[in-house]
Amino acid sequence: MTPLADELASLYAQRGSGAYFGEAVTQAQHGLQAAHFAEQHGAPESLVLASLLHDIGHLVEPAPEQLADWQRDARHELSGSRWLAAHFGPEVSEPVRLHVPAKRYLCAIDPGYFRQLSAASVTTLALQGGPMSAAETSAFETEPYWREAVLLRQFDDQGKLAGLVTAPFEHYRGLIERCARRARPVRAVLFDLDGTLINTEAHTDATVTTVAARHGVPGYALPHYETHGRTWIHVAETMLAQTGIHVPVAALAAELLASWNEAVRSVQPIPGAPQALHAAAASGLRLAVVSSSPRSVIDYFVAELGVADCVPPGARVGGDAVHAGKPDPGAFLFAAQALGVEPADALVFEDSRAGLQAARAAGMRSMFITSCALEIAENTAIATATCTDYRALPAQFWAQLRAGGIDLQQKNYR
Repeated sequence: MTPLADELASLYAQRGSGAYFGEAVTQAQHGLQAAHFAEQHGAPESLVLASLLHDIGHLVEPAPEQLADWQRDARHELSGSRWLAAHFGPEVSEPVRLHVPAKRYLCAIDPGYFRQLSAASVTTLALQGGPMSAAETSAFETEPYWREAVLLRQFDDQGKLAGLVTAPFEHYRGLIERCARRARPVRAVLFDLDGTLINTEAHTDATVTTVAARHGVPGYALPHYETHGRTWIHVAETMLAQTGIHVPVAALAAELLASWNEAVRSVQPIPGAPQALHAAAASGLRLAVVSSSPRSVIDYFVAELGVADCVPPGARVGGDAVHAGKPDPGAFLFAAQALGVEPADALVFEDSRAGLQAARAAGMRSMFITSCALEIAENTAIATATCTDYRALPAQFWAQLRAGGIDLQQKNYR
């Protein structure tokens, strides 16, 4: 398989074996069945592929496994279409984006459609807003791919049969290769801060131990996946859940931040980072810094690195600007909107698992910076490409990136 086909096959093999939210098939079986019925219908190749991958949003941004635990709609059609838009054209991603509205649409225009929905689909329909209003149905019919979305919805509804024999995922290798976009140009680059532009991750771990000791818990440490790429609120909540410390979470988070700030004032940049930002900006790329640290910390280090002229103030997105930190994609999506680009046109530089997961959920390509990273093999599997540090990038990297002259899939710059 191609790297993209390999990635998709691995994703469905690893995460698609779970039950499909109250249905008699797994998530992987459901996708294969939907594609099977699309092929039987004689649908275009792009719609067959959209049918196969229409629920990928549940895999890149998982929802609770039990339908009874759902408190709100997972909005998987949005996360899935964002992911697909980074790799395929709108003829694949747009029917996926619209396949949930298509269910609401069909419920509004065809009373008989609702009666044939499965019990699980009836439950999710309520979370998704119920049948469309007349105004919503009219608006839906203005979408360029609304007819394809309605067909995809029908294949989706059919693909829930226990024991149905279908072709395996490998059957769609050639289809994936034919539909995949080649070397889509990058318009914006989003940089994490800690461990990606500055070498601070060791200070983060030391801060946790130091602050815990002040509160009578000597020798305390957290695994790096609970600290790297995470907000101080998340770290504080985790510490309080695991120790006997009794202080408000906001107070502990503020103490952690203050201790960390004191430790990192003279921190060194990741090799080549300032020069890379200047070169990227000079190539016409739009830049943002997206960190779990507060905005004030971003402003301080952007100035210290001498790159304040490369990163506009509105594109400095801290953990205090969004409702949830990484691995939630919200901060990256906020930055893309601030820069005026589609998520699929952005490349994220990250060093942490949480950050790489957030980039994937946002539908963005990612470059894994390994010089300060841990779990390199595992995190390489999540990233589009890897890089030891910025000195490893070729001389014309930024200009070629902007021109669409680089296919990043599984590139490894050393």
